[in-house]
Amino acid sequence: MRLSTAVALLAGLAGCGGDEPTRPPVVVITPEPVRAILAQTSFSHFEPDVWVSIELILSQKGALDITVDWTYPDTWMYVYLGNTDCSYPQLSSKTCPFFLASETKNPKPRVLVTGLLDPGKYYLVLYNVPYDPQTGIGGFGGESVSIQIGLTVYPFTNGPGGGVKIGRRQILTSPH
Repeated sequence: MRLSTAVALLAGLAGCGGDEPTRPPVVVITPEPVRAILAQTSFSHFEPDVWVSIELILSQKGALDITVDWTYPDTWMYVYLGNTDCSYPQLSSKTCPFFLASETKNPKPRVLVTGLLDPGKYYLVLYNVPYDPQTGIGGFGGESVSIQIGLTVYPFTNGPGGGVKIGRRQILTSPH
């Protein structure tokens, strides 16, 4: 009899809870991604059939948005992004392993957006396409170019503060 009374008493206690105050629902606040413009640069006298490689050093994990603009609407500007510092032969033979490429005349300005990138060195490469009478593709003149780089950091990415540092600009021309 004692065993059945103890079991009945424990079963009754498990259903109790009337003395505890009602808890409010838990609200989870999820931080929004943060975007900032981290670098801007410009240069002029960018002649047709010339490659320009700009080193970008990313010190924090995030997604880049890169806006490239130039002066003349008839210019064909090719824009690439990769993590390999390519040589002129790689660029001219189109064997450089870019992970983003935009090979078209429009839109102007050109915007490239990456997925999440780890900290490290990246290379923004521009090519001012010379006019080809057979295809009708390309432009005739030198350009002035402006570049703006934004970085979006998501709350779940950890790492030290920082951003993007624009390194040296290197003009790559034919070795001949």
